[in-house]
Formats: sequence, structure tokens, C-alpha cells
Amino acid sequence: MGRAARPLPSGHDRAGTARLLAGPDPERIDAARVVLGADRLTAHGTSCATDHATAYRLDTGPGWVTRSLEVTTLGDHGARRLELSRDEGGTWAARRWVDGREVDVDLPDLRDALDCDLGLCPLTNTMPVLRGGLLREGGGRSRLTAAWVEVPDLVVRADVQHYGPSVPSPGGGAAVEFGVEGFAATIVVDADGLVVSYPGIAERLRG
Repeated sequence: MGRAARPLPSGHDRAGTARLLAGPDPERIDAARVVLGADRLTAHGTSCATDHATAYRLDTGPGWVTRSLEVTTLGDHGARRLELSRDEGGTWAARRWVDGREVDVDLPDLRDALDCDLGLCPLTNTMPVLRGGLLREGGGRSRLTAAWVEVPDLVVRADVQHYGPSVPSPGGGAAVEFGVEGFAATIVVDADGLVVSYPGIAERLRG
């Protein structure tokens, strides 16, 4: 039977874990360093594609709910920067820069959103997987709205997403069904809820 990642005592974190993935479309290499707490995570990472590079920093609060996401991209499109945040009352706010100049941000309706979802970044699938208990036997279905960040332009959109059901893996982790309008995939995660395989998006490199 599959097993869920064991929660840590309050105030204790798993040591920072580095993950390296390769993406096919667009072709790229992603690297992330993640610190997992009992019910939250912090992470920073990079992604290098043929026409742009991305760097980000992510922080969640209790329940794996997004607190802040800071992202920069640089490439053929120019330079972009986004600071996205969610307060304890559930209000989202954002600031965005284009080639060093701050521009107005028109956020969509995110009142029901708990998560950010950074385009082409499998790490941001971890929060819904852990919150939804999808590492456990009998992990069910959930429907949620995410603050999806388009890469490389860093425009924020409301995205309805479906997670589950899931099938736990014998050695820990699970295979999780995921879908949005016009796209579906089975995402394989490890015992910490971190993506190992996301068909069409990224595959973890060995070593």
C-alpha cells in the first residue's frame, strides 16, 4: 500500500531538497530547492529554456496556502517581473514590471483561490496534492481555482483545475489525475508530494 509523507513536529523542517527536471515543450532544464515543513513549504528555483530564463521564490503558509510568489523572466520577450501575494483574509495583490517599468495589473477574480500555479513549474502542483491528501489510499477528487501565472509574460489568470483521484505507489508517492480545460495528465509524485513525472511538462532527472 502507498503511504503518505509523515508530518513533522511543529517547528521542524525537512532539510532543503534540490530537484532537477527536464522539460520537453519548450525544451528546458528546471532546478528547485525546497524546504518542506509540517504543513507549509518554501522554495526557490530556476528554469532555462531556449528563448527565456525564469527565476522564482515561493512561500506558503499553513495548509500549503500561497503567501507569496516572486518571479522574473528574461529572454527574447524582454524582461518581466511579478510579485504576487495572498493575505490571511484571502485577498490577492500583484505588482508587475515590463523592462524595468512598473505597469498596471488587472487581477482576475481570485477570491476562491488558495494556490498560485506558475506556468511550466511542476513544483506548484505540490500544494494541492498535499492539501488534498492525494498521497493516501483513496485520495479523492477536488476542483479548485488557482492564480495561474503565464510564462514568460507573467500575466495572472484564474484557472479552474481538477485533481484526483489518485493511486498511491508501493514505495511512497502516488499517481494523481490532473486536468484543466483542454488538457489532462497523470502526474507522478514522490512521498513528499514533489513531481517525478508530468507528461509533456517535465521529468525528474536521475542522480
